[in-house]
Amino acid sequence: FWPIWALYTAGWTLVLPLRLWADAMRWKGSSTPKELAERLQNAVSQIPYLLEVGVALAAVMGLVCAMAVFSYLYSSRSACMMHALPLRREGLFLTNYLSGLLFLLLPNLAVFLLALAAEVFAGTVVFSSLFTWLVVVSLFGLFFYSFAVFCAMFTGHVLALPAFYVVLNGLAAGLCWVFSRMAEEFLFGFTSAAWLEKLGVWLTPVLLLSEACHVQYDTITDAAGNSMLGDPYFAGLGYASLYALIGLVLAGLALAAYRRRHLESAGDVVSVRWVRPVFKYGVAFCTAVTLSTVFYYVLDPLLPRGPWTLLVLMVVWGAAGCF
Repeated sequence: FWPIWALYTAGWTLVLPLRLWADAMRWKGSSTPKELAERLQNAVSQIPYLLEVGVALAAVMGLVCAMAVFSYLYSSRSACMMHALPLRREGLFLTNYLSGLLFLLLPNLAVFLLALAAEVFAGTVVFSSLFTWLVVVSLFGLFFYSFAVFCAMFTGHVLALPAFYVVLNGLAAGLCWVFSRMAEEFLFGFTSAAWLEKLGVWLTPVLLLSEACHVQYDTITDAAGNSMLGDPYFAGLGYASLYALIGLVLAGLALAAYRRRHLESAGDVVSVRWVRPVFKYGVAFCTAVTLSTVFYYVLDPLLPRGPWTLLVLMVVWGAAGCF
């Protein structure tokens, strides 16, 4: 699976080390040493801004790595072959889990060292910004990869894994939006609920990490009482660490599920028997509230407005989702 981590490494290399090196080469001919140092220091201090892109990239790469290293679970022949080896299930799980995790962590370390070398070549080293990038991007990768592995343990179909992963990543935010739209029809005078929107963001890692992880500036007050911006610093390390801890918990739960997984479930959409009714009625519920709301607003000129129309659509789409 070397193309996975090779493409990931190449992407970050273009964004960080090569960009720093190109800026240094471009500014060397037209700047004094002091101006060059200030320009490079300012460029490096903006590196944490890239972490907003890092959230989306970690979410995608975590899924791809999990699909790769646990792909043997989705074919009966490969699953039986791997489990016929003289290894315990804990050994198989940890081997594949750590292999996929290193697809993310080792490229991060390589890009960090290349960027550090580019700073040394340019003559300005801002270690804190680069180290912050390394730590936070690695924490992002740990959470999203562990979450994808957790989803992988509950399905036996390779196409069901990305579906579960994407749906569960955006389920809370989507349901909160749907409930707000439905409440406008059932509750007179209702417009929005701030606590519901906040809950949806908290339960949607991509949204929360994208909003919480950003660069802020210290406020400095001079002798005359004037306020001005100070040095930038990264905010959101606590959120990234919290989700990384959640990722470790999900990895432990994935191991527990793997130990009890039946090999005959290869090819099944849902591999754990007791989860099947939860999945079935969960899909029916989400279909009922989501598609009924969508069609209620899409067909607004053709249907009478009111809660009864919405209730009828919920029943129809709930039955379709259950089927």
